[in-house]
Amino acid sequence: MALLVAGLVLAVVLLLLLLARCGGEEPAGGSAAGAGATTPAGSAPPASTSVSRASGRPSSLVAADGTAVLDPAAPADPTVVLSRVSGQTVTGTAVQVLSVPADEGFWIGRSTSQRLWVQLTGPAGGSPDPVRQGDLVDLTGTVVAHDAGFAAAAGVDDAGGAAQLVAQGQHVEVDRADLQLS
Repeated sequence: MALLVAGLVLAVVLLLLLLARCGGEEPAGGSAAGAGATTPAGSAPPASTSVSRASGRPSSLVAADGTAVLDPAAPADPTVVLSRVSGQTVTGTAVQVLSVPADEGFWIGRSTSQRLWVQLTGPAGGSPDPVRQGDLVDLTGTVVAHDAGFAAAAGVDDAGGAAQLVAQGQHVEVDRADLQLS
């Protein structure tokens, strides 16, 4: 009897977790749109956005040509998309900071498999507050190709994701003045 009750409780907990996960993101659909795009009341955001659970605001990272760089409908690894938008300006709105393993850079994205590196540039003290894990940021930057030595030069070690950064071959450079906590 106790085993049956425990099984039912586990099933209810799993169902609630599944429902909570499904409720946090809007369904993908429509066409890519630039950051800051609005949608009519009651409609889902464009495919290039998802709704941030922390702020309730649409979250996006979009290249100048309209390509969604961190598209929830895209494959987990953004490496292919990054190579297509190399050299382009990207604009991010309410993008989550996943980790901050270096003084001058941090990972943004949706998960450790779907993330990309942001390298800060410009004079120190240009951004208003230090960036912390879990923050949501608005940014404008440029997708830049890098070589295999970039991760070490940026201060990213193995535990901080150096291998992934090297494999991606691209990162986003953002002037501190073009970064804001949302």
